[in-house]
Formats: sequence, C-alpha cells, structure tokens
Amino acid sequence: MKVIAEGGANILIDYGDPGWLYRICKKFPESLKKCNQYTSENCQFINEEIKPFLGDLLCPMELKSIPLHRIKLIKHYFVNLDDNEAKLLKIKQLKGDSFRETLFHDHFTSIYRSSTGGILMEMKPKWLFSLLGYCRNCTHNIVKGRKINYCYKVLLTNAQHFRDIASNCNCLPMEFVEDMIQYFGESDNVLKILHDAQKELEAQQSDSVSFKEVSEKLLCCMTLRDVTCFLEWRPDLPIKVSVVDVDLKLKEKWAHWLKTHKELENCQSKVFH
Repeated sequence: MKVIAEGGANILIDYGDPGWLYRICKKFPESLKKCNQYTSENCQFINEEIKPFLGDLLCPMELKSIPLHRIKLIKHYFVNLDDNEAKLLKIKQLKGDSFRETLFHDHFTSIYRSSTGGILMEMKPKWLFSLLGYCRNCTHNIVKGRKINYCYKVLLTNAQHFRDIASNCNCLPMEFVEDMIQYFGESDNVLKILHDAQKELEAQQSDSVSFKEVSEKLLCCMTLRDVTCFLEWRPDLPIKVSVVDVDLKLKEKWAHWLKTHKELENCQSKVFH
C-alpha cells in the first residue's frame, strides 16, 4: 500500500489491486467521520445526478469500506480518527505505469505516450455552455495570465481546431491527430455530451445571495464544468473515453465562484468566439 498522489481534498492510494486505485477524502482533516459521510453522499450524488448525463463515459467506481487497522497510513492525515473504518472510492486506473512519458502539459491538457506507441490525452474542457456571451474559458485565461492557443469550446464546433492543440507537441503521430479530428467531429463525442448536460443544468452562481441558497442544480452544473476527460488512443483501435473528477461541490465554494465571476465581468479584454 502506498500513496501515489495527494491533493487538497483527496489521497490516492495504490492498495495492491491491479487496475484500480483507492481514493480517500481528506476535505475535513478534523474528522474522519465527516469525510466518510461526504464520501457516501458523494457516491450517491455521482450515481444519481451525474451518471444519467454521462452513462458509460463515467469512469467505473464504487464505494468501499476498509477497517482502520488495514489502512494505517490514514493516521497521518486526520487529527481525529473518530470512526472505525474509512470509506473510499475504488476508481478504475486510467493512466497506469504504461503511459510514463509526458509529451505535453499545460493547465487544460496533458498528453502521455506509452512504450508501445499508445497515446493518452487528459483534458479539462471546463465551460462548454454558458449564457455569459463571452468565452468564459479564454477570458479566465486572460485574467490569470495564461497563454493558451486553443479552447475546447472552439473544438466543440470545429474538430479541425484539434490541430492547434496538436501543434504544441511536434512528436504526435499523424494517425493520432487525424483519428482525434474524426472523433471530435462525431455527434456523440464527450465535448458535445458535456455541453448538452451543462446547457440543461445552466445556472449562474450570481443567482444566489449566500452559500446557503446555492441550489443543487448549480452544484451539479459546476461539477460538470470541472470534470477531467481521459482519451486513450492506440493504432487501429476505437478511442476509449472516461470522465473523472465528478465530485459533489461544497456549497461553501460559492464565494470563490462569485469572486471569479466578478473578475471576469470586470475584464476589459473578454474573448468572443
């Protein structure tokens, strides 16, 4: 058992189960019980609210309970182990050891290559539909000072835009590029599915006056605006697509969302396309 990744909200563990990873929530380090409760609610949210939109694109996962004596490393992450078990999400391993070589990485996209020539693309499409009028993704890049030469909102309606993404990495197989262009030209590609889901759930954070009034619809919409998609390509095989990072947002995030919205509204260099 070993920790292979740690973020602000979760610990990702290799539990010795081939093809699977175990993820422990640590949003509330003062209480394991509180994290367990969130994990249970999160799993229910994913199955009931997110899966109907994503279907088979949703990365396989299931709720597991493990006694604390079988996961001793957990003591390093909690002030209070006030439960006798840890609730985890068992998640399908999408990257694995085979995709060790990083070909490209920026804020929205990472591209990896395997020793056998396979390509794995990790992308964060962000906002594919909104009523703002301007491109939320590209305008946010300007506010943050990010120099990004592509936009997944553009790729949504112009599959040839994938060439701009590929231009950041000169060692990609041409077959991969052409296959991806063909995929993003299809009517059921992952961007169009996310776009339609965001459109159905369209909700603005400015509609609420406090985090207590944040609607379940907004929480679901913000989740779908913050997913990560993995696209695995191998020559002469169908592209495999999986969507992760579909977790329930905390209502307390509303203040951050509203602050960002105001920054975007005040931006004098909004991007339209």
